[in-house]
Amino acid sequence: MKRNFVNESHEIMRTIILGMLGALLATTQSNAEDPTGGNWPRFRGPDGRGVAASQHVPVELGKNTLAWSVPLPGPGSSSPVVWGAALFVTGEDRKKGEVTLVCLDVETGGTRWSKTVRTGDYQTHNMNNTAASTPCLAENLVVFSWYDSVREVAMLSAFSHKGRELWQHEVGAIKVMHGINLQPVVQDGRVLFAHLHQAGGYVAALDAGNGKPVWRREYPQLSNKTTYITPLVRERHGGGKEVVVASVSIGVRGLDLATGEETWALSGVFKERTIVSPVDIMAGSGSQDSLLTAGCKNGVFFAVRPPDAAEGGEARVAWHFDKKTPYVPTPVSDGNTLYVLTDGGKLLAVDPASGALRWQQRLRANFYASPLLIGGRLYCLSREGEVFVAEVGKEFKLLSTLDLKPGDEVMWCDSTPAVAHDSLYLRIGARLDCHRTMP
Repeated sequence: MKRNFVNESHEIMRTIILGMLGALLATTQSNAEDPTGGNWPRFRGPDGRGVAASQHVPVELGKNTLAWSVPLPGPGSSSPVVWGAALFVTGEDRKKGEVTLVCLDVETGGTRWSKTVRTGDYQTHNMNNTAASTPCLAENLVVFSWYDSVREVAMLSAFSHKGRELWQHEVGAIKVMHGINLQPVVQDGRVLFAHLHQAGGYVAALDAGNGKPVWRREYPQLSNKTTYITPLVRERHGGGKEVVVASVSIGVRGLDLATGEETWALSGVFKERTIVSPVDIMAGSGSQDSLLTAGCKNGVFFAVRPPDAAEGGEARVAWHFDKKTPYVPTPVSDGNTLYVLTDGGKLLAVDPASGALRWQQRLRANFYASPLLIGGRLYCLSREGEVFVAEVGKEFKLLSTLDLKPGDEVMWCDSTPAVAHDSLYLRIGARLDCHRTMP
């Protein structure tokens, strides 16, 4: 029988086009389900919210969901971050006086490359470490902070996603009691950080391409307390973007992302060092209103209403807690409910607009890692190495728990997990586990 090559060619082309359209549709649907785009570029993910839309991260974690488990260059409390197919995390070697940045493949956990910096020997609190700062990411850029104990200066190092060194920036001297944990973020081509410590300090923006200063806002010494927050970058209602920082010295302040000029200030609101990072708890609500939570230990936790960019005015406290508050874990909100987890395991569900308590639940564990909302469910990693997964909303329903079996060599599990590609990445000391729904 004579073959019709024209028709066959048309059919082949039709199959290829349909396949391409199908792949594009699948990608579009995937991106619609996962606004992170497969990236988890900083501490607590995009915008520091700690929220991921994925409905496919396992609820029942266990051996059947463990895709891989790999050793890291050393222990630490820095969180993993993800960009595309690459995961980045740091680890320390105290005996050698080194911190290593390692790049892993997200599918297999295999090491792509690693880079080591010489920190030397310096003192930290026994709950801190030299690999405490979470790296931050942008397209073909990874930045992390560390301390050079020989020169006694904090440093920022930048590499490409393939491991090529791009630049180093000397942040400067730092006076602390507990060791450093300088948490940078990248936004709109700028690396932002809050270098606020016992001797004063500054907030700054660097050019992400070359590490050169763009602006620097100096703050004199007003307190002998250090900040450990990660800056928040947010869109101002009325126009423009601003960097929000917090410390006992300066309170909570907004700085224009482009110029570093202060947009508003709320001073005299803290009594102790700040670790809880600023979060816009109305993000995701559909409202144009913004409320930014901040706090420190000893009963200080509140929501700030920043002024409108167009209308001006002053920042004010919208509501505050008069009960036990978090010292280390940063809360998480989907815009409709704010979930506040205290260090001692009290979980509070709060109306973000008013601060009114809706319900509370006791988790019998201790927490430094911040809770995450994944597919509407709450994931909490305890210091003892147990993962709690709960249905939340109108009420609390515990769905599962998993003991990660940290081992005697792990003092505490304090690293906030990362989420990307429908996978949950959990750091346990010098080990990293990846959990996902297995085929």
